[in-house]
Amino acid sequence: MNWEVRTMRSATSYFNGALYRKTMARFWPLWGLWGLVWIFLIPLRLLSTYFNDFRWRSVGPQTALLLDALDLPALTEFGMGAAILFAVLCAMAVFGYLYSHRSACWTHALPLRREALFTTQYLAGLSFLLLPLLAVALLAAIVEVSFLPAQEWGKALSALLLWLLAQTGVCLFFFSFAAFCAMFTGHILALPAFYFILNVLVAVVWSLLDTLMTQFYYGYISIGGILDVVAWLTPSEALAGALRWDLGETGYRFQSPETVAIYAAVGVILALAALFVYRRRHVETAGDVVAVPLVRPLFKYGVSFCAGLAFGIYTAAFFNFLSLPALILCILVWSVIGYFAAEMLLKKSFRVLRAWKGAAAMTTVLLVLSLACLADVFGFVSRIPDPGQVESVRVNFGMGYPYDSGRSLDCVITAPDQIERIVALHRAIVDDRERTGREGDGFQSGDDYARLNLDYVLKNGGTFSRYYVSVPIYTGDQEIPGTVAYAMEQLTGDRELTALAYGFEGFIEDARLTSVYLDGLYHGGEIFGSYLYLDDYRQELWDAVQQDFDEGTIGVRYLFDRSEERQANTYRADLVFESFRNYSGTYSGPADAPDSYSETRSYYGSLTITLTPQAKHTLAVLDEAGVWEKGYSLVPQDESEAQYPKTQTVR
Repeated sequence: MNWEVRTMRSATSYFNGALYRKTMARFWPLWGLWGLVWIFLIPLRLLSTYFNDFRWRSVGPQTALLLDALDLPALTEFGMGAAILFAVLCAMAVFGYLYSHRSACWTHALPLRREALFTTQYLAGLSFLLLPLLAVALLAAIVEVSFLPAQEWGKALSALLLWLLAQTGVCLFFFSFAAFCAMFTGHILALPAFYFILNVLVAVVWSLLDTLMTQFYYGYISIGGILDVVAWLTPSEALAGALRWDLGETGYRFQSPETVAIYAAVGVILALAALFVYRRRHVETAGDVVAVPLVRPLFKYGVSFCAGLAFGIYTAAFFNFLSLPALILCILVWSVIGYFAAEMLLKKSFRVLRAWKGAAAMTTVLLVLSLACLADVFGFVSRIPDPGQVESVRVNFGMGYPYDSGRSLDCVITAPDQIERIVALHRAIVDDRERTGREGDGFQSGDDYARLNLDYVLKNGGTFSRYYVSVPIYTGDQEIPGTVAYAMEQLTGDRELTALAYGFEGFIEDARLTSVYLDGLYHGGEIFGSYLYLDDYRQELWDAVQQDFDEGTIGVRYLFDRSEERQANTYRADLVFESFRNYSGTYSGPADAPDSYSETRSYYGSLTITLTPQAKHTLAVLDEAGVWEKGYSLVPQDESEAQYPKTQTVR
C-alpha cells in the first residue's frame, strides 16, 4: 500500500529530486569546468591583482586596482560567447536520452510524468550554468569585502551583482533556446547544428536577400548592416549590443539592461514551449533528424530556400555570371539540390527521387518570385516621386570633370527648381535602364560613367533611397531631352550647385587662409615636380577666383573628360588653397571619465580648382605675382608637353 502511494506521488509530481541529483552527479565535469573558468576569471584574478600589487607597493593603489580587476567589458563579452557554447553542451547532456531508442524507451518507462521528466532535466541543465555563477559571485564578494575598505563595498558589490544578473539572463535564454531546439530533433549531432544555425539564421538570410535585391532591383541600396528587427531576431547580435557598458555617476551600467531582461523572459517562454512540444513528442522518433512531423515540411523547404540563395549567389559570383538569368538558374539548381539533401536527411536514405513533386513546387515558387522581381511587379524600380511631393533630397552626385574639389556634390537640396532637375535625372536613369542597366540584354557601354545617390524626404513624411553607380552616359545624348546626359548637363550647369560642390562658403567660414600654391605647372619644357607657393597673394587669389567663378569663367564642369571642349578650356594646373580653423566645444569623455570637458580642436582644409584660359582675374594676379617671369607656364589639356618649347609662356 505504501509502495502504491509513493508511486502515485511520483507520477503526479512535476519534479523528481533523485533524478535531479543523479543528473548533477553524472555530468559534474561539465558544470565543474564552467565553474572553474569563472573562478579563475573573477575571485582568483582579484586575489592575484591584490597580492601582486601589495608585493611591490606599500600603500594606496590596492583599492583602485582591485576595483578595476573586475573588467566588465571583457567579462561580459567572454561570458556571452561561453554561455552560447556551454548552453548547448548542457542541453545535449540532460536531454541526451532522447536521441537513442534504448535510452528513450527506458527513461520514459519510469513512473514519472513527462512534465516531471522535462522539468527535472531542464532545471538540472540550468543549474549546471547558474549554480557555479552564484558560487563564484559569493567567493568574489568575500574577496572584495575582505580587502576593500567599507566605503568601497557598494561600488564593488554592485558591479559584481550587475555581472551576475546579466550573465544569469544570458545563460537562461541560451539554455532555454537550446532546450527548445532539443525537442525538435532526435539526433545528438542535429541539436548543435540547429542551435547554432537558428541563432544566426535571420541575419544570414537577410544578408543574402540584401545581396540578391542589389542584383534584381536597379537602384537598390544595400543596407550593409543589420536592421533593428533582424538584430532582435539574432540573439548574439542584440545581446552583444545590450551588454556594452559605460561608467556613469552611479557606477557601471550596461547600455540596455532591458534587452537582457527581455531575452531572459523569452527564455522562460521558450522553456514552456519546449515542454509543450515534449509532451507530444513520440519516443519512436529517436534517431530522426527532425522529430516533430509538423516541422518536417518547414525543414525541407527551408533548407531548399537557404541552399538556393547561399550557394546560388556564391556560384554566380565564383563563375562571374553577370546576367540575371544565369543567377536565377544557379539559385534554382541549388534549391533543388538542397531539397533532395533535406529529404535524404529526413528519410535517412539516398532514394529520394520520388519526392520530385516537392522539388518542382519549390522551384516553381522561386521562379515565379524571380520573374516578379524582374518585371518590377512591386514597383520598386519604377518608383519616382513627383517633384511637388518632395520636401528635400540628399544627393551625392558626380559632377564630371575636371578632377578638382568640384568633382562631387554631396548636400541636401530643398529648392523646388533644383529638386525638379534631380527628379528629372532620376527619371532619365530609370527610363533608360534597358540601355544603362548592366543586368539588361540591351546594355551599351558608355563614353563615360556617372553615379547618383538619392535620399528623398517626402512631404507626407515618407522616405526612400536609390543608388545608381557606373551609369553609362553618351556624347550623342547631351542635346536630347529626357536622356541621362541631358539631365546631367542641366545639373552640372547650375552654378549654385557647382558652388556647393566646391564648398566655397564652408571653406572660409570661421577659418583663415593659410597658404596657396600651384600644382601642375611646366618649367623649362617639362612638368614642374614641386609646388609653387604664393602665400603673399593668397587673399588676392581667393578674391580673384570668386570673381571668375561668378562670371562663369572658372569652375565649369564637363561630362566627358576627353571632349574637345573640356580639353581646350582647362589647364593642367590646379590652384590649391589651404585653410585653418580652431573650434572650441564641449565633448563627452570616455567611459571611465563620464564628465564633459571643453577642448579646442584644429581643422585643416584644402580646396582645389583647375585653372582655365578664361579666368582673367586669377591669371592677372598670377601675372602680378611674377609666375611667368620665373619661367613657369600653364599648359592646356589638349596640348602635349612636346609642343611647348622651354622658353614659351602660356597666359
